[in-house]
Amino acid sequence: MLPSGAVRTGVLSEAEIRSLDGELEALCASVDDVFARPASRENLRAMVRGLLSEVPRKDLWQLAEFAGHPNPDRLQGFLAKAAWDADELRGRVRDYAVAALAEADAVLIADETGDIKKGTKSAGVQRQYTGTVGRIGNAQVSVHLSYGSRRGRTLIDREFYLGKDWAGTTAEHQDRCAEQGIPPEGSALVATKPELARNMLQRALAADVPFTYFLADEAYGQCCTLRAWLEERRVRHVLAAPKDEVLPLPDGRTRQARELYALVPEGILERRSCADGAKGPRDYDWACVHLAPTAHDFERHLLIRRSTVSNKKGKKTGELVCEVAYFLCHTCPGTVLAELVTAAGQAVDGRGGVPDCQGSGRPGRARGPQVALPVPEHHRVHARHGLPGHRPEPPHFSADCPRA
Repeated sequence: MLPSGAVRTGVLSEAEIRSLDGELEALCASVDDVFARPASRENLRAMVRGLLSEVPRKDLWQLAEFAGHPNPDRLQGFLAKAAWDADELRGRVRDYAVAALAEADAVLIADETGDIKKGTKSAGVQRQYTGTVGRIGNAQVSVHLSYGSRRGRTLIDREFYLGKDWAGTTAEHQDRCAEQGIPPEGSALVATKPELARNMLQRALAADVPFTYFLADEAYGQCCTLRAWLEERRVRHVLAAPKDEVLPLPDGRTRQARELYALVPEGILERRSCADGAKGPRDYDWACVHLAPTAHDFERHLLIRRSTVSNKKGKKTGELVCEVAYFLCHTCPGTVLAELVTAAGQAVDGRGGVPDCQGSGRPGRARGPQVALPVPEHHRVHARHGLPGHRPEPPHFSADCPRA
């Protein structure tokens, strides 16, 4: 194994390949008791090795070909019909990932991903928005929970999203779900994506997963119910929010996020890097606005991020302007701006090698990510290290604006 802090570069030697292969075999062997049949254990190894390979598209046809199978029937049967507990495997992989990646800066990240489909039979498929293509399309969508730190990032949990075309109590809904193996208790009502994220976070809290912040994008940040649930459990979080989100101020008044940004003096904004990107440090201008505190003695803040160059076309004038983003923060008293900026910088896509289940029913769709969960972790367990350097802490800005 690489020493802590090392970064893998160049070509691996034969000895290093044997060492990593032994680690991978040890990981698979540690979950062998989850699978009742030897054939299932072999299929697990075939899928994991295929996901770690240079196969360009990680669907079951490609993975089967890499494993030397004549067709994907064995792997499809492994995901959809074989006797093994996907939730038990999820828990094992989560514990393995947390043990390898836990650091003082660890975070949990909720995000969603979708697979575009052509037909209408695949479990959960319907016309819906998916970030995979950035528009509404015929797709399956699932919500994932990632665990990340300076050591790397991997998926540790998943929930399958069933929209209104699938979840319901009518005979049509029940027949359609039964055909794809979706149990009635999981399809009676539509569970929103924030509710699915809350379910996964609740499991992480029950398992005592160590983390500093829970991170998510606007789809979750604009959900008042999710934010209230997090605050009640004193979970620190940094959630992206829309510009028209109405926020409470310490004096009892309310303002939209964009209105508060308009009140921030230019001199308060400070340029900081939130993370390293492909082209170097990702610099933005940042400011933090105090909001009304919670009933649990935690603090609320509006974190404002502005791009350093004009990169977005304004709707009114058509001219390029600096893009502005907003984050709702729930923190311990005395939290400094640098800590919030670092947390916001980690809210990136945590998706790993999740295989396309190619028209399989709900069991296969729920199990596919479980087999993929060990892959990004094993691949990145000794990934990038390093913390941003210390900089003097600027004062927070208090929204002491005149009454309307």
